[in-house]
Amino acid sequence: MDAVRSGKLSDCEESAMANPGDKLIPEHLQGRRVEAAAQPSATLPLGAEEGATWRGWALGLICVTAISLVIPYFDFVLRGTTLSNNMFPAGAVFFLFVLTGAVTLTLAKFQSRLGLTRQDLVLVFCMTMVVNAIPGCGYFTFWVAEVSGGFHYATPENNYAKMVLPHVPSFWSPHDTNTSRPLEWFYTGLPQGESIPWGAWAGPYALWSGALLMMFGAIFALCGLLRRQWSEHEQLSFPLAQLPEDMVAGLDGSGPGPFLKDRMALCGIAIVFLFHSYNNLADYYSNIPRIPQGKWMNEYLTEPPWNGLNPVACMIYPSVIGLTYLISLEVSFSLWFFFIVSRVSAMFFIQAGLLTSERTYWNSPYMEMGTGALVALSLGVLYTARKELGGSFLEAIGARKREYDPGEVTPRFWWTLLAVCVVGSIAWMMWSGIHFVYAAMILMIILIAMIGMTRLTCEGGLFFMQMYVFPVHFLGMVQTPAVMGTSQFVKLAIWDRVMVADWYRVVFMPNVMTTMHLSGRTALRRRTLVAGLALAVVTSLGVTFYSHLRTAYRNPGGASQMAWYYQSFPRGEYDKMSNMASQIAAFEQKQKKAEAEGREVPESEYPIAARRDWTQIGWIVAGTVLMTAAISIRKFLFWFPHPIGFVFWMGPYPLVCLWFSFFLGWAVKLMIVKFGGARTYMTTKRFFIGLVVGEACATLFWKLIAAWMNNTNSYFMLPT
Repeated sequence: MDAVRSGKLSDCEESAMANPGDKLIPEHLQGRRVEAAAQPSATLPLGAEEGATWRGWALGLICVTAISLVIPYFDFVLRGTTLSNNMFPAGAVFFLFVLTGAVTLTLAKFQSRLGLTRQDLVLVFCMTMVVNAIPGCGYFTFWVAEVSGGFHYATPENNYAKMVLPHVPSFWSPHDTNTSRPLEWFYTGLPQGESIPWGAWAGPYALWSGALLMMFGAIFALCGLLRRQWSEHEQLSFPLAQLPEDMVAGLDGSGPGPFLKDRMALCGIAIVFLFHSYNNLADYYSNIPRIPQGKWMNEYLTEPPWNGLNPVACMIYPSVIGLTYLISLEVSFSLWFFFIVSRVSAMFFIQAGLLTSERTYWNSPYMEMGTGALVALSLGVLYTARKELGGSFLEAIGARKREYDPGEVTPRFWWTLLAVCVVGSIAWMMWSGIHFVYAAMILMIILIAMIGMTRLTCEGGLFFMQMYVFPVHFLGMVQTPAVMGTSQFVKLAIWDRVMVADWYRVVFMPNVMTTMHLSGRTALRRRTLVAGLALAVVTSLGVTFYSHLRTAYRNPGGASQMAWYYQSFPRGEYDKMSNMASQIAAFEQKQKKAEAEGREVPESEYPIAARRDWTQIGWIVAGTVLMTAAISIRKFLFWFPHPIGFVFWMGPYPLVCLWFSFFLGWAVKLMIVKFGGARTYMTTKRFFIGLVVGEACATLFWKLIAAWMNNTNSYFMLPT
């Protein structure tokens, strides 16, 4: 996908890097970091990579355990900023900041690095980054709510017990009995004198954790197979990987000086930390006025035609500005430009009577076209990588030979892991009663979506994304719920909601790919990384079982008092499934009656469950076609805006929240590279990384203060 990917530096770009006094870096920079020409190749000599020491492994496990213990309490009892509801690795950055701070201090005072190597620090970051969402919104929360919420909230009025629950496999969830009430106590609180019913949850949790581990295995394999293409051939920017890479640079005496001795970095950290600290103090001192982070503009856009622009928000997130500085100008321009395109075009379409205001945001053509664009992006990515994937497959089956570093993971392992996990995932679903065809299709859909979203993170630094078309919705475009049948539809809907959680906010693949790239940049042996990630995931699953259940059962009022995740969410999901099941049952009765009368049911009498939404399908296909056209235009004809912003239409809420920060990051970088040149860019880079680090540290610091002060409604610092 040459027109979309971040290509190699052109001759004039290399010249600009070779002459840092030049005042202009070409604006068509594709996605490589500006300093890429001055950096060593990501391809290291054989044997150059190193593993981690026992200290790195121990610290990694300690930090993973700490995150898994505190996330349930921080996110669902204290509330406020939610650490696990996006892919921003606040915990990982915070731990790395503390460790690099300790190493920097001991180097200055005692000429000692505490026995820690660069690889140790990177391993700790990678382990904590990947598991950040498991204890919260990435897995446990949505698993519990989805498989058990219907049993707890069932009433005669909502028909859950009649229409939905008979189709939920009994082994997917614990159940209340005459002697033990694990679900009731979970949602309402543990009665005095009762103990937490661990045993009731152990079986279902182990079963679903097995499904998640197979999904993780497939993700690991896909990242391992695509890493060389993205890191070495296309050389994507990987903004989230640049943070730890720069933070650990210089600690061994090579390269730039230590990050925490750099004045620009410290300035960036301090500005953001002080800003958030001032605003957090307003939670404890009512006489302190809070500095607003932004403004929703809807209250000013009330009259036609301007109300057609809504919703519009101008929010300032320092972490987004900092990461935007690390990507190319072309990509950052696209991220805010396509938001403007969507809002202005919606205003004109509303005035022309072609759209209603209700169809310009949630269930809008823009959302559907963005979804189609994501499909085109994912398929294009796989097509571009066909030579790399084909070559690795030949190596896996022994038809081609290649020399590998002893610490590298071979293609044979990745292809075997992918095959085992794909077969295992399908077998798991079939064992639960899902038909093979549906199981294979929904797994393929979710993996394709994850590849596209991973590309957005690796090229655009996007850590807050959503896509509102779930895998089961895609499947419904091929086979309607009425054709699937109630049993198949219910099982598929539950499985897919557990796996994609809150509209794909925290899919794990982007962070896994980031760690794969980071290991190459920092000479961390790949086998060490993969083993560390696997150990982190298993450890987090075990600790989360204890921490989340204990938090919910011990919380006054139980899980039902832990935000919307255990209140409106499960009721809303089961309402939808109950409604769909009722439609399917009524339609089946109507079909039987029509068949007995020797006629067919007219399409005008088909319920939603039996209809294909051709309008939605049409817009998705249009998005796929437009994305393909944009790629072709960029590659073969002339300049056209990078289409990454078009793909971001797939989930409008994050784009509404972030577009202004994208604009600020783009504008600042444009001015710096235009008037300051490469030298100024390199000088200021650490300031913008400091903005990201400062936001992560402020978030964790004030979460700890909120826990100490028992503040259950703290100030929001991250986009949510």
